[in-house]
Amino acid sequence: MRQISEIEKDGGFRLTALLLSLILALPVCAYDYPLSSTAIREAYFLGRRQGSLGADFLVQYIRAIPELRAGSFVSQIRIETPFSRVAEEASKKLDYSAQDAVADSLNKPAVFRIYLDVCYRSDAPPNSVRITAIQNKKELVPLSVDTSPYYPATDKRHHIPSVGERVQLEFDAGHLDSSSLTILIDAPDGQHAETQFDLRALR
Repeated sequence: MRQISEIEKDGGFRLTALLLSLILALPVCAYDYPLSSTAIREAYFLGRRQGSLGADFLVQYIRAIPELRAGSFVSQIRIETPFSRVAEEASKKLDYSAQDAVADSLNKPAVFRIYLDVCYRSDAPPNSVRITAIQNKKELVPLSVDTSPYYPATDKRHHIPSVGERVQLEFDAGHLDSSSLTILIDAPDGQHAETQFDLRALR
């Protein structure tokens, strides 16, 4: 059996060290909270670089829900993490620096928001949709829930009655982690849908 030389051993150790350093240097792409000053700056420059946040970024946080629709109007859900909120704020504000973003967000309490436009029928009754968020097999309890009738955008010559509900939920950002988030939607007449966001792939 051929013996491994000291040079080969040394080369193997160096290769292992190089691979480890490359892995550690990879950007963290999972949901994290609280945000570090580095993460806040990353979110800030992402928002500033794209001006108004581009579709490639925002589409990760949005899902269509084709199981729930009213005519041509399809339900939609969007989540807002502390990271995406900083990026979106930076894309909109003028005279706003990275230092401002850090001052506004570092060591400050933040919320995780879920926005839904739930479409399921014309003349939808108010306060009839139930939303449940589940992570690690446990239901998350929202800090607040706001609901209102959902009237789709149309031209001024046409009036369309409510086709569902617009719902906004806020959660303590510290109560979520980077595992999968499941959102269940229950509408009247036994209508049901669910969708998932993999927070391992979202900041």
